[in-house]
Amino acid sequence: MKKIWLVLGLLIVIGACLWIFFFTPEKLTPDNPAGKTVFYTIINEPGVQDENGRYGYELTAYNEKGKEKKLGFSAGKPLRKGAYVQLYNTLIRGVTHWEEITFEELPEAVQQ
Repeated sequence: MKKIWLVLGLLIVIGACLWIFFFTPEKLTPDNPAGKTVFYTIINEPGVQDENGRYGYELTAYNEKGKEKKLGFSAGKPLRKGAYVQLYNTLIRGVTHWEEITFEELPEAVQQ
């Protein structure tokens, strides 16, 4: 019986540690880059408006090293064609935040 309680207690401690590691408040904040992969893209097509009035985009984006990935996200307004956008992407939640940036703010690998 003591072994069962010991194993159960150990599992609870391990679970709590994993919860704290993966779900810290700063990682859950959409506009905080902590724990997220930052991608960069250019708006080259108009967004598709859905029934909620949001504009959906499906674009090819690049990380700081120039690695390509197809990402989808939505915005509450139509984004300007030709605008450079920085996207915060998580493995589970996808794109959590976007913001428009200038060409000079792009990493060198992405500029090329």
